[in-house]
Amino acid sequence: MGLSRVTLANGLSTRVLDTGGDKPPIVMLHGLANAIEIWDRVLPALTARFRVVAFDLPGFGEASRPDAAYDSRFFVEQLEDVLNALSIERAHLVGSSLGAGVIVRFSAANLRRIDRAVLAAPGGFGRQTHLLMRPTALPLIGEALGRPTPFNNHLTLRLAIHDPRNITPELVALTDRYAAMPGSEWSFPRALRTGVGLFGVTARDSFEVLARRLDRPALVLWGRQDRVFPPQQSDRALALLPQATRVLIDQCGHYPHWEQPEAFVSAVEAFLT
Repeated sequence: MGLSRVTLANGLSTRVLDTGGDKPPIVMLHGLANAIEIWDRVLPALTARFRVVAFDLPGFGEASRPDAAYDSRFFVEQLEDVLNALSIERAHLVGSSLGAGVIVRFSAANLRRIDRAVLAAPGGFGRQTHLLMRPTALPLIGEALGRPTPFNNHLTLRLAIHDPRNITPELVALTDRYAAMPGSEWSFPRALRTGVGLFGVTARDSFEVLARRLDRPALVLWGRQDRVFPPQQSDRALALLPQATRVLIDQCGHYPHWEQPEAFVSAVEAFLT
């Protein structure tokens, strides 16, 4: 698997994994505070049938951390630039949480570039989210409370992952290392604050309008024990997305690709092939 550093059209740079070849391309978008490595448990199986591309969303992993808004427009631009840099005109898009939300937003002006979409527990299909997700919306002190310190990182992983045995020392060390990179003090809280307020998930109306227009086959994946966005929100996703199917994965929290990689790969391969 080839890892490289790519400079985007907007001047930012990011780390890209590209398995290459002439197989159908899958482009994978991780969630908040994650990086390419969050896909490690599913990449080997997916590369058997697909050209797999994964990259660090700017603000996370080893990507640039500009002093920016970290809103939906910002992340959509990064996805567009990565596709253009790799000369990928059309692909399957697979997203987790923030990454899944970016796919929905990206579809507004780029529907032709989406073959099929896999949306793993995106925010936007309901107001409810865990109370720990909301403090960054507090005026003045929100950004300080949301800084990715080792203590806050552990809280985030414990919230997202159902089985504590899956919070491996390697994952903790990786999360802490990336969170210590300059610029992380604003990238995490700003990205979270653009989608979550004191009363839960925000900007739902505009998100639902775009979901109704995402007229591509879409697989909605959710962990049955997800505490970040409850799995009942998948009902709303099914009601809005024009061509949606759903898979709920048991004994699984917010990261199905990490906690239940075999079930995740099985569902994705069945859907894409």
